[in-house]
Amino acid sequence: MVDGLWCYDDPNFGVKEQPLVFGMDLILEKMIDHVDGLGDRLNLVFSSIPFPGSEFCLGFVREETEGFVYRWEEKNLQGWLSPSLRNYFPEPPPKIYLQLLPIE
Repeated sequence: MVDGLWCYDDPNFGVKEQPLVFGMDLILEKMIDHVDGLGDRLNLVFSSIPFPGSEFCLGFVREETEGFVYRWEEKNLQGWLSPSLRNYFPEPPPKIYLQLLPIE
C-alpha cells in the first residue's frame, strides 16, 4: 500500500507502484477480509485457469477506457484493471483466478 492506495510492482515489466483503482481497490479490500494473516503488503497469484489454492474468481465484463472491467460475482462488485493486464494475457481472459498470500 502506498499513500493509502493498493499498488503493485512487477520488475519484469518495469511496473512500480501501479495503483489499483476504480473499484479494484474495494474488491481487494473485501478479499483481504477473507484471508487471515495479510497486512498492508501481500503477494497476489493469478491465472486464467483455476489452480490449487485459488480462492477467488473475477469474471470479464467489458473493455473500458483502454482497460478491462471485471466482476466479483460473490460480492456483486466490479473493478477496473489497467491496460497492463496485457503484460500477462494477450487478450483479457474470461475469468481470472486469484490467491492472496502474506509476504513473509
